[in-house]
Amino acid sequence: MFDRLRTRGRVARAAGRRRGGRVMVAAAIVAGTALATATGDGAAFASGMWSAPTLVDSGGGLTSVSCPTVKFCIAVDGTGNAVTHRRNNTWDTPNPIDLGDGGLASVSCASTLFCMAVDGVGSEKRYAYGTWFHAVPIDPGVALGAVSCVKNTFCVAVDDSGNALVYDGTVWTSPTLIDAGNSLVGVACPTVGFCAAIDGSANALTFDGTSWSSPVSVDPGNTMESVSCATPTLCAAVDDNGNAVTYDGTSWSSPTNIDGAHALDSVSCAPSGVCVAVDNSGNALIYDGISWSGPSSIDSTNILESVSCPTANFCAAVDAVGNALTFPPPVAITTTSLPAGTHRIFYSATLAASGGNPPYKWLAKLPRGLRMGRTTGVISGTPRRSGHFTVTVTLLDQKIRITGRPATQNRAVVSLILNIS
Repeated sequence: MFDRLRTRGRVARAAGRRRGGRVMVAAAIVAGTALATATGDGAAFASGMWSAPTLVDSGGGLTSVSCPTVKFCIAVDGTGNAVTHRRNNTWDTPNPIDLGDGGLASVSCASTLFCMAVDGVGSEKRYAYGTWFHAVPIDPGVALGAVSCVKNTFCVAVDDSGNALVYDGTVWTSPTLIDAGNSLVGVACPTVGFCAAIDGSANALTFDGTSWSSPVSVDPGNTMESVSCATPTLCAAVDDNGNAVTYDGTSWSSPTNIDGAHALDSVSCAPSGVCVAVDNSGNALIYDGISWSGPSSIDSTNILESVSCPTANFCAAVDAVGNALTFPPPVAITTTSLPAGTHRIFYSATLAASGGNPPYKWLAKLPRGLRMGRTTGVISGTPRRSGHFTVTVTLLDQKIRITGRPATQNRAVVSLILNIS
């Protein structure tokens, strides 16, 4: 019973921030502001923008989001719902998968086919091939604070009592005490042979696939909130006073204040080495492997709880009132109609687009005499025939290359009617 009354991982910390405490509301900046440019590879983020916050879960504050690819994300909330994001930038209706069990504190998706979520009473919920299965008690009565899955045969979870548990694809180990007297609040496993964990008392631990190191103080005097590892030689962790620390495979850096006195709630590092952190005032910050950018407002009136970046040019973030944002928004053709033209009279129409990673590439199948400006989006020329034509326009945005890793292009397609009299 005592354990049930303890602070319940991220769910309780999130609720505390919503009640007041360290919350500092940023100045109202229009949602969708581009992230501030960081040096080096992180500058690529400046070419895109975050979508506006979209309410996807009115029933409870979202606590965690995980995106194994740019086409799929799952977010969970403090009342036991899960919400799935599709690549067309739509979120499904919240799915009540674990109601009445202390809220879902964390979710980790190893692929689009396998995810694991953990709750406030020591149970896990497994997602496989589109289905959530019944809750399974793995740490009865103790709040599980975080989970990280590399694949469907390897996950690590940590709890409020300093224990870690490992999943082998079939069963979980019994809770193993690795950090006596402390609450473990975050874990990140980029490979089966390496994990990093943090606790609420400024300690970090590493796992080599067999055993855990002793806790090492890396952020004295602060409460650590989140950790993410791109590789075993690059991890980033953030705390409640705006500090970040990084791990190079051997040691942790000294804390660096990157966000004033704001509480940094979550950090996610893509395999390329670019990391994104979010705070309790609706700001995002970028680490490019060298330095952090300044905070940039993306959700100015809300507390950002979690961020997940599977690649260097896509992230999803969720906030404490049930909103979700993506970076960048999907590429979209915003032109909805074409002006009419006249046979043998010069014609010109400019198409418009938004989102994605400009500059854009335009393609279209047009009536004879007309052509599409591939970089301008301008349809021009002299129509050689009259009639009613259906013009199918395709828009591609640019690949962003980060340390040699090209991202898949976004694509938008629209059919427009062109009348030539």
